[in-house]
Amino acid sequence: MNALLTFFRSPWVRLALVLLAAGALGAALVVTIYLTIVDLQWLAFLGGVLFAALLAMASQASRAEWTIARRTRQLERAREQLTQEVARSRNAAEAMRISEARMRMLSDALPSLIFFVDRDERCRYHNVAAGRKTGLAADRINGHPLRDVVGNDVYLNIAPHIAEALSGSVVDYELAWDSANAPDLVYAARHVPYPADEAQPRGFYLLLTRAALQPAARASAAAPAPAAEHATEAGDAFLVHGEGGEMLYLRSMTDELMGWGDPRAKLVRALAENQFLLFAQKILSLKSGVPDCYEILLRLKEEEDNLLPPGGFIPVAERYGMMEELDRWVVRNLVTWCLEQRRSDSDWRAPLYCVNLSGAALRNPEFARFVLRELQRPGFDPRSLGFEIGEQDVINQRASAQDFMTALKPTGCRFTVDAFGGVKVSFSYLKGLAVDFLKIDGIIIQNLLRDPAELAKTKAINTVCQKIGVRTIAEFVETQETLDKLREIGVGYVQGFGIARPGPIAQQG
Repeated sequence: MNALLTFFRSPWVRLALVLLAAGALGAALVVTIYLTIVDLQWLAFLGGVLFAALLAMASQASRAEWTIARRTRQLERAREQLTQEVARSRNAAEAMRISEARMRMLSDALPSLIFFVDRDERCRYHNVAAGRKTGLAADRINGHPLRDVVGNDVYLNIAPHIAEALSGSVVDYELAWDSANAPDLVYAARHVPYPADEAQPRGFYLLLTRAALQPAARASAAAPAPAAEHATEAGDAFLVHGEGGEMLYLRSMTDELMGWGDPRAKLVRALAENQFLLFAQKILSLKSGVPDCYEILLRLKEEEDNLLPPGGFIPVAERYGMMEELDRWVVRNLVTWCLEQRRSDSDWRAPLYCVNLSGAALRNPEFARFVLRELQRPGFDPRSLGFEIGEQDVINQRASAQDFMTALKPTGCRFTVDAFGGVKVSFSYLKGLAVDFLKIDGIIIQNLLRDPAELAKTKAINTVCQKIGVRTIAEFVETQETLDKLREIGVGYVQGFGIARPGPIAQQG
């Protein structure tokens, strides 16, 4: 029965039936006219009916032809779009392959040790130098726990810094890792979250560069060494001794990954030519009637066009002291974008946009004065602007943070302490600060359902915040179960890939 209905719903079948019915009606009218030829009135009536039938048949045929032509054009456009998508996908895959090959070539050429460690603390990538250091085959490193790769003693020195890296912070410290022919060797260790500036890093790069020998070994290090040993131990330190080594490393990385011969000049030009993009990620309110807000993130157009990892320019900006200039660009262009939205739609109202503030901008009193000037632009509501300050910056630069908040709080700006609890769960350093939100560290939230201690910590933070009038934001929310638990606890806002992914600011809201 269904097959029969489908057959009769076909436009071609319906058109054939219309033509057949029109033909039958025409034949009947001809016969009738012949039999009633003596009656002129009846003849005129039947002739009119025949004309109407033929006109209807012509109309149906014309409509069917138009429908067929339209469908043909739609199919042609769809085929053309599919061809373009296939070409773009092929080009993107080729660009990614070339980028990965270039990165592998560069990392394997570096004497520094490079590991990529995922959230489960398993090694997913290592370079040649790292393989030589561990003395393990590649299949004994990739996919294996970091503890098994570097050894228990070294892991115990790395472990205290892992949580901070997985919360999105770059971590620097010194790490002692003995070598058979160089005891007491010290490495400058750096944990770099990846992707940078994402609410949920998938892991972190562990970079280890030869720094110096510990005091006990310095005396023996001063003695002449055999040529071969000197080549393997001292030669590897080429990129990390002094200012020049770090500069060379940054230049090599940026040139290979982004084609930047002069990183600082590239960033200066990107700022001057507005080559950055404003992205936003929703911070969802769990309270009825309370509006959502958004965290503002910065992207470089070149990253989006060439499928490069987001935020790769941040370490370069930090190295060249350009973080405050980036913060100024974000504030200035965010205010401009809001004013343009108001001009195009008088009913549009900006939500609360939270801008990440660097330590460099926090330290400079002139930055607060710059923000005040931007807030005075006609038509912009200062209550739409907020600033996120990292917990470590608030602890280390408390006086600067207090001055910054004191200067901008009267305008209506709001302030968030980011990654609260990542360093320590203490409210003492917040005394006297005009904080509106506390963003609970993502590692705490991720372990909420697995670790009773983290659950108790979240409840305690939220209880204290309710008593002191500070709203809480839980970051790194990925699952419905975590969201339900946070709603049950009474947390005010949630953020993470389980809520919304970052995207261009114009596409949010």
